[in-house]
Amino acid sequence: MVAGQELDSELGEQQWLFRQGDLVLGPLSGHQLVEKLYTGEMTADTLIAPPGERDFVRIGDVEGFQVHVARAQTKARVDAEVRAERERTNRKRLIFGAIAAAVTVALGITAWQVARWAAVHGPGAEEDEYEGISVELPTIALAQARRDDEDLIAYPTTTPKAPDKAPPSTEPKPKTPTTPASAVASAKTEKKPSGSVSSEPDGLQMATEFDQGAINKVVKNNQKTLFRCLKEEAERQPGMYAKVPIEFVIGNDGKVTKLYVDNPQFKKGPLYECLLTELQKWPFKPYAGERASVGLAFTVGKRS
Repeated sequence: MVAGQELDSELGEQQWLFRQGDLVLGPLSGHQLVEKLYTGEMTADTLIAPPGERDFVRIGDVEGFQVHVARAQTKARVDAEVRAERERTNRKRLIFGAIAAAVTVALGITAWQVARWAAVHGPGAEEDEYEGISVELPTIALAQARRDDEDLIAYPTTTPKAPDKAPPSTEPKPKTPTTPASAVASAKTEKKPSGSVSSEPDGLQMATEFDQGAINKVVKNNQKTLFRCLKEEAERQPGMYAKVPIEFVIGNDGKVTKLYVDNPQFKKGPLYECLLTELQKWPFKPYAGERASVGLAFTVGKRS
């Protein structure tokens, strides 16, 4: 999702001043403040205030911004890990290049041939191939019906239609048997079904038995298989820069059954078909209960 999209509309449109050292800058809208959080230009300690106010407060203490502060901190940690991994890869490539040079001398192979082989098969080849494509941390939740597919999950209604009233019977009502105290005690101690249970706002109790840890592991191990689809789309649109948030539903048999691309440009077409084909190859384990959905957000290209 686009940064700031989940802000309350009033908070997002409100104008804010912010401190940068001894300077007071702005005004910026709430949405623009969130963008600066995600780019690292602001932190939880950045002081903000509406125009005309003298008292500045930490943006991390303003309730409407707190969820974005937490996400920005998580993104910063992930970006740091990616940079560290790239540095390790570059060191490996230097070592690999030195070995390749030695092989060139020993076997009489031309430097051009060695360099070409290293570029294709050496460490970091895959990273270079998909440079310019990044992915955010996945979100795993209970699948919900969507506007464009209301039949995704058919929840029972909470207000069933009352049956037509029958005319009052003239027959005497049978006496209601008294439940023995032992039966009541037995009912109270009856063992509940296994599996976690989530309470929805409509008061329904739904058993959820999918393993978030197992799902997350499959996503982590396979998410780069989607990079090929994104790269092909970028080649179809030179200079492309886009955020591509997706959500897919895992059926009880472990196969992906639904895919939604939350970008109107890619709801259908070659990118959608490619993503769905790859997702249906992912080896999720079968499970019982309500279905799980996974959200991923990709960024393709660089902002010009």
